[in-house]
Amino acid sequence: MPVLYLKHHNIDRTQWDAVVEQSRQRQVYAMSWYLDVVAPDWDAVVALDASGVYITVMPVPWRSKLGIRYIQQPLFCQQLGIYSLAKTIPEATYIAFVQELYRRFRYVASYNFNTGNQLPAILPPAIKSNQTLTLYLSLEKDYGQLYQGYTRDRKMNLKRAQKAGLTLEESGDIEPIIQFFREETAERIYGGVAAKAYALLRQLYQVLQEKGVARLYYTTDSQGRKNSGCLFIVWGGHIVYIFNAAPQHGRKQNGRTLLIDHLIREYAGQEMVFDFESPDAKEPDILHFYQSFGPEAKPIPALQYNQLPKGVRFIREARMRLVRKLRGLA
Repeated sequence: MPVLYLKHHNIDRTQWDAVVEQSRQRQVYAMSWYLDVVAPDWDAVVALDASGVYITVMPVPWRSKLGIRYIQQPLFCQQLGIYSLAKTIPEATYIAFVQELYRRFRYVASYNFNTGNQLPAILPPAIKSNQTLTLYLSLEKDYGQLYQGYTRDRKMNLKRAQKAGLTLEESGDIEPIIQFFREETAERIYGGVAAKAYALLRQLYQVLQEKGVARLYYTTDSQGRKNSGCLFIVWGGHIVYIFNAAPQHGRKQNGRTLLIDHLIREYAGQEMVFDFESPDAKEPDILHFYQSFGPEAKPIPALQYNQLPKGVRFIREARMRLVRKLRGLA
């Protein structure tokens, strides 16, 4: 089974998308049109069958800084990793694909595989493997059963939102949710949020609309004010809770609870999975909110390593220490 590293312009997109769509690991993040937005010029590692057809693929979202190419998980792309037509992915495939990264990149800041992947225990010594997680809620049960899985507090807050007289609307305008995020959330994020992140979200939303997979909802209160917004991607048996925000007055009215419940209610009884795109343990309040809907934790394998020259590493680490100190986080 030949394994090749392909530059962006050499990737056969038709074959690529066919593998992702037919794989057991299929996710919207790995579709070529999605990668084109979140990781322009992405490369790939692919495995071929005897006739030269793609059977296993892995996106490589590389960047370049100071002339150094490195890998970093893109924004709005929680999972990547290996997607295969095989029923199971052999350990040898994982090793061969990771070795391709190791040969070509001296620095991997972060690279998340997907919940259908399992990294082998034996990897080059310099590579650090760890896990993050997401939360999946299977929607195969009817809504009544799913509702019973909500915590007592979540049921109570849902009833409060319903009694508050909030109205729900599906929209094609991404700007209100971006404004909510700028005003209420961005300042609490370590390192801040660059303007290009909002531009990326706008571009991604446009493509999601064109593909017919975006579901953008807002709630409006009795005074006619939008008070929460949620953007979902519905594709390949998954509902991805990709972005959300609410102004101060909206958070108290539980608009996002109402919107998530609406999607769960709409797709209940189908072979669908609601993916909360869970944050890490540094955001316990958000994690607790997601857990209150009754999902199951799913591990996401991740790897990183730094084989840069010591001088380059020292400069990078010193810069990070300075940033933390300036932000009062040292």
